[in-house]
Amino acid sequence: MKGWFLLITIVAILTGWLVGCTKASSAETWIEYRRSGGFAGLDDHLVIEQNWGAILTRRSERYEFALDSATINRLQTLFENAGFSKLRREYLPSHRGSDLFEYAVTYQGHTVRTMDGAVPPSLQPVLEALNQIVENQGAP
Repeated sequence: MKGWFLLITIVAILTGWLVGCTKASSAETWIEYRRSGGFAGLDDHLVIEQNWGAILTRRSERYEFALDSATINRLQTLFENAGFSKLRREYLPSHRGSDLFEYAVTYQGHTVRTMDGAVPPSLQPVLEALNQIVENQGAP
């Protein structure tokens, strides 16, 4: 009986520690962006950390880089102008096509998922800015 109690206690402690580590690492993420689909079957994943560092994953390639203060300020302004925290969680088109892009954007803990043909006008400048970062940094 004592063995089971000890095992359960150890598992509870380790679980709490792992959850704490996960929360600490996700707190460093400022923006997370995923663009997938399209005719070419893209799958781009961009993570921008609060320290302005960024990681871009495109297929099997990984790029690490830092953003300048002008880019960070522009992104912050675009998210504020979009009223991002007030946007619905999903904007999906009535008809889906195989060549449409799907987007998922997380900013300050709020995630919005959308697709071509249903992107809210206020979100379009945000997507354009994030796409520009992906295209500029993802070039070999």
